[in-house]
Amino acid sequence: MSAGMLKPATTLVDARHSLPELQVAKLGLQRGSNGEISWHPDCRDHPRHWTTARKSFDMTVIVFFELFVTVVSTTGACVSHAAQQDYKFGKVNSIIAFTFMYNLGQALGGLLTPPLSELIGRRTPYLVSSAVFGSFCLIISIVPHPAAVWVGRFVTGFASAVPAVVTAGSIEDMFDGGQRVWLVVLWNAGSTAGLCLGPVYGAYIISVLNWRWVYYSSAIIAAVCFLCLFGVKESRPSQILKRKIAQLRDLGVENLEWFNPDHSPDAKTRFRLVVIQPMQLLATEPIIALVTSISAVSWGMIYLFTESLPDVYMSMSAGFTQTTSSLAFLAFIPGILLSFLPRLWDRRAVSMRMERGERIEPEDKIAGFAIAAPALAIGLMWFAWTIPPTLEGAYWLVPSLALVPVGFAVNEIAYTLSGYLTDAYLLYSASAFCGLAFVRALVSGLMPLLAQQIYPALGANVAGTVVACIALVFCLAPWVFFRYGRALREKSPFAKYSLESHLRSGIPSMSNLG
Repeated sequence: MSAGMLKPATTLVDARHSLPELQVAKLGLQRGSNGEISWHPDCRDHPRHWTTARKSFDMTVIVFFELFVTVVSTTGACVSHAAQQDYKFGKVNSIIAFTFMYNLGQALGGLLTPPLSELIGRRTPYLVSSAVFGSFCLIISIVPHPAAVWVGRFVTGFASAVPAVVTAGSIEDMFDGGQRVWLVVLWNAGSTAGLCLGPVYGAYIISVLNWRWVYYSSAIIAAVCFLCLFGVKESRPSQILKRKIAQLRDLGVENLEWFNPDHSPDAKTRFRLVVIQPMQLLATEPIIALVTSISAVSWGMIYLFTESLPDVYMSMSAGFTQTTSSLAFLAFIPGILLSFLPRLWDRRAVSMRMERGERIEPEDKIAGFAIAAPALAIGLMWFAWTIPPTLEGAYWLVPSLALVPVGFAVNEIAYTLSGYLTDAYLLYSASAFCGLAFVRALVSGLMPLLAQQIYPALGANVAGTVVACIALVFCLAPWVFFRYGRALREKSPFAKYSLESHLRSGIPSMSNLG
């Protein structure tokens, strides 16, 4: 009888001892041998284990938002011509106000705001940026003063930097190395297509209504994006884990040590993470310096064409107008779509690594860059010498076909190099991307001003040849990555610590996928 009474008492004591660990397990977490709380490999709350429907919705909204702000970025050139008389701007001042100010804002925004996503998560920066973007598009539309343009375009550019940079972090949060192959190229394809659609969008709205409706419509679309972003979940794993730790603390669970790569105990640390670290990466990391130089110039080609391409097509004897000449930008789109083909090779490389149980290296996924670099030079040279004045009777289709490899190259270079940074810096991909975003935005903003100077001075053929020769130098870059990329990453304290942090804070079963 006494033995029977002791048994329930013993069971009750054991249950009480295991209760804290049961609460940890209930939240999808586990306690390691070192006592640290971390994700359980099967936790459905980790973003990489979310349902397909959830990931699809979130990525659709985020990528569309990024596409949209990119469209608005390249409306500046056509709007600058239409708005000159309203504000008595000279041609250069108008380009600066509508194009360069946007890119200047994006450059500073790309440097200062995206690292905050590593401190406060992804969702809040998206919401704030969409609200600010829409509000200042409305101000540009309704306030009849030049200051509204200068300030409005700067602030909208600043806000646009959030989706332009933080999207890389969202993709890394939700998808493993193999899946990121497709998601990053989709994101970059949307961004590049947005650059090409912007001049068409702006030109046709101006022809039907007026230039102010370019920004009225932008404010409306931004408001829709803002509402949709309320349905997007926070995807930063460390932020989600932080909330779970807080839940356990409220339940009275003790010894809640956990590895937090986002820990910033004071204002000085936050300043270092948000301002100093991105600048340090830009100034000291050879990988980022090389990636930035190539990506900035190739991406800026589309901005160069926003100023030069309409004049080239209107010089042909085909009856192009300021509006219909914008349709030439659609020739870039087939080339952008061709960027999906190198992904088949990337996928094969990823699969072979996984079958051998090896971690996927960033260099395994940049083979397309070796094709894109010469494609850019060839396409630019082809275009330069099949347009007037060298070929006065040039048929518009011939130079238009030259824009196909240019579109492919711009998107492929953007994909491979941004993807390379994402894979090389992992948890800190948003910070690693800041230097690239900063320089790329500045160079892009300067390109229409450069085109406005060199094309009238040198003529379209010579100016185009100069640009093509610059692109020709990039053909050496793929060899540098293949030969020295891994060694540079291994010497980089940022890349090394990023990988170590990822392996410690990620899902154990997924860590071998990079």
